[in-house]
Amino acid sequence: MATMTNLADYVETLLTAYRVDRAHARQVADHALTLFDAVAEQRKLPATARQLVEAGALLHNVGLTTDPPEHHLVGRDIILRHDLGDENDQAILAAIVALHRRKPRARLEPAVLCLNKRNRELALQLAAIVRVADGFDYSQSQTTHVEVTARNRRISLLASGPHAAVDSERALAKADLWERVFGPRPEIVVQSEGTVVEPVAGEDEPTDRLPYWYASGDVPFAELGRVVLRRQVRRLQQTARAVEADETIEAVHDLRVATRRIRAALRLLEPVAPVKVARKATTGVRTLAREAGATRDRDVLLNDMTQRAISGLEPIIEVIRTERMQAHAALIDYLNGKQYERDLRALARLACFAADWDNRPRVKDHAGSMLYAHYEALRSYDRNGLPEDEASLHAMRIAGKRLRYALELVSDIVGERLSDLLNPLIDFQDHLGALNDISVARGLLAPHTEHAPAAVTAYLAAREGEWVTLRTELPECWAKLTSSDYRRTLLTIIGDL
Repeated sequence: MATMTNLADYVETLLTAYRVDRAHARQVADHALTLFDAVAEQRKLPATARQLVEAGALLHNVGLTTDPPEHHLVGRDIILRHDLGDENDQAILAAIVALHRRKPRARLEPAVLCLNKRNRELALQLAAIVRVADGFDYSQSQTTHVEVTARNRRISLLASGPHAAVDSERALAKADLWERVFGPRPEIVVQSEGTVVEPVAGEDEPTDRLPYWYASGDVPFAELGRVVLRRQVRRLQQTARAVEADETIEAVHDLRVATRRIRAALRLLEPVAPVKVARKATTGVRTLAREAGATRDRDVLLNDMTQRAISGLEPIIEVIRTERMQAHAALIDYLNGKQYERDLRALARLACFAADWDNRPRVKDHAGSMLYAHYEALRSYDRNGLPEDEASLHAMRIAGKRLRYALELVSDIVGERLSDLLNPLIDFQDHLGALNDISVARGLLAPHTEHAPAAVTAYLAAREGEWVTLRTELPECWAKLTSSDYRRTLLTIIGDL
């Protein structure tokens, strides 16, 4: 546990550096302390958590001056950027800030996932308190007074003040997480005082925004990497939840893309990431990608086969569909298993905790050579012409993805100019991806050809025709990537970094 002095200094530093509205922050903190005291004894919350909930309430809007629409996530990143001296307390504060607005998706949040079970529960409890406390100053007027009138399974509150009605309505709406971790939402009795003349507004957006600290060549490369990894962990979990629902074939595709992005980021961050932890995270993500691949490959094949009017394919379609159902069931079992839970926590800890990283190299010390090395790696497959064999084309596709993910890693710094590099690369990748889909289809159908040889032969013949067309178009796509304009744009961006 961070000492009270360290925590107070930490909060004061961030309040000043990020120009937080102190009046609103103090009001929310006072409400949070009132609510904490109402539930602490019954829920056996540790006494030290009182300072944490106050700190989390004071800092809940720390990201507002940087990115108003996403200030809960930017605020989380700000908390994790500044060392508190205690990783668990820092992650709990980050979780409070991340969950204080919008729908609280704790299962997606890296600052929650990186904690052990006990601290995770505490983080959710404190976040639930701050959510309700924030609602009680929705008017941004600091005029609503809240007092506890009864302590039981459902605490009773008396809210008074000219804006008490609208503030209480908002507080009750934000009690969704409270209901999940504490039980019934608070019972709120409103005692209005006076008449509200001016309309009530939510959080005011600052007119003078602070820049994103990580959108600079001077930021540590490791810090930029951790920000990107946290985004990717959230995306991974979003796609995992969609896969469990199994409402669209794109869910598994999105999951595979999320795993590729994480693996690419970990690979790019190898020079600065803690070796053992990063290696373990890479292994876990690779395993998940493999589990997802069996489902995705069959989704692509089924989608294509069912759209073609080829007589006699029905038995094969049913066999592939059965294989797909089995693969999907195995994927769900994996996502709900202990191994994935352990791997996910290790990945979240890597994304949240800075202690074991090499935080010395800056983006501008590393990113330029990284980008050009990946570009040259892709170009090395052109040996007076593109390769003809499938293995080399597949390897080229992987090299293209690595270049794409390397470019996306610095997207916050490069900005809109990145599209001039990404669009031709994505077009080339799409062609290679379509060629790879045909190769995968051959392999998946090979064991089943005997069940409907004529239909399978006709189907594969149609796909071979597509192969010829795609392969014919490929040099034109490649020419855009090797053009002097493309190289000039890439070198300009590298120079700017």
